[in-house]
Amino acid sequence: MNRLQKFEERGAYGERPGRIAYALDASRLPEPTKGLDWRPVSGFNAEDALRDDPGLKPIFEKAMKQGYALVTREK
Repeated sequence: MNRLQKFEERGAYGERPGRIAYALDASRLPEPTKGLDWRPVSGFNAEDALRDDPGLKPIFEKAMKQGYALVTREK
């Protein structure tokens, strides 16, 4: 897939510890935290996300250059 995707780190019971990753290809993602998996966020649209939060631009640029970018949700 050649578009930017969003992934959330989740546990088997839906736990969400707060890490989000953006990547062009799931195979480029770093190892998830023990006991968790990376799950794609359905319906994610990078253009809409940028319109809602222009602060994502450097994160998306990093994902394009490095293969992925990680962010941590504030709790």
